[in-house]
Amino acid sequence: MDDAQPQPPLEEPALAEPVLLPPRGLWALALVLFVLTAVAGILWAPPLHPRVLPSLVLETWRDVDLPAMRQRDDALLRLVAPSPEQQALERTIQAQFKVYLQREAELGGHTADDAAARLALGAVEESVRTLVQRWGVDALRRLAVQFGRDVHRAVETAVLAARAAHQPLALHLQAQPLPADVSALTALAGALGTSLERTGIERQVRDGKLDPVAGQVVETIAQARFLQLGARVPGGAPQLASDAWFLVQHFRVEAHVGLDLQRRLALLDELTMTDPAYPSDYARGVLLAREDEFAKAIPWFERASTHGPFARQARDNARWCRERAAAGRP
Repeated sequence: MDDAQPQPPLEEPALAEPVLLPPRGLWALALVLFVLTAVAGILWAPPLHPRVLPSLVLETWRDVDLPAMRQRDDALLRLVAPSPEQQALERTIQAQFKVYLQREAELGGHTADDAAARLALGAVEESVRTLVQRWGVDALRRLAVQFGRDVHRAVETAVLAARAAHQPLALHLQAQPLPADVSALTALAGALGTSLERTGIERQVRDGKLDPVAGQVVETIAQARFLQLGARVPGGAPQLASDAWFLVQHFRVEAHVGLDLQRRLALLDELTMTDPAYPSDYARGVLLAREDEFAKAIPWFERASTHGPFARQARDNARWCRERAAAGRP
């Protein structure tokens, strides 16, 4: 009898997972179908249009040589009155003008039919005529620059105080009793403070102070108001320098919120005649589009799209206006 050891039972082989193999040629067919689908998607997909980005922002009034304007005004301020007599007359002019401005503030700017206002204005105009005849027009310009600087500071103070009180400047100017900053502005500038409020100057605050170019607009408007006191000067009242005049005109057309469309368009016509470089076609399109006059704005944008620095934006604006006009919606 053999001593052989019993053999261990044979293990059954593990079952393998079935592998499904595609029929021959199926991969190639799937690839062809994928390519055909992609091509069809490209050929029959609706055309893609670039997104139209309209812009109705117009701020050429900011494109001024502000340092040059400031330097010119600074030079006038350095022209100190050389004689006690001239200094005395300048103080008289300032006092007389203050009397008139107080009356103007009381009447809300409507002084044409008021005898007291006309008398006060006549007195200061006579004093200004004497000043210019004896010491030249720069003496008047210096007083106008000083008046502009003072009004700038007073307006900025009132604007910032209104923002701190979380109220519009218009309400701040009408508060009762009047805040100290409003009283100071009214005493200095009369009804001019209210006129400046109507321009929307409070919208021009940047980094907690009035934007420098907007501040120059305020100064220039105030200077123009003071220079009108030279109405009795031989040859008429002195005019603003051309760059200062253009600054105010550009601002009135583009940013003055208190003017209606017809007034803006009239000012634009005047500006176009005196400043051929002004982008009048584009500006007219912007003004019309702002008032939802899309159909009327289209031809002006189309004209502007052929020339000038706003040509590309004019094309986008024209297309946007066509879409709005076709949809019949604002």
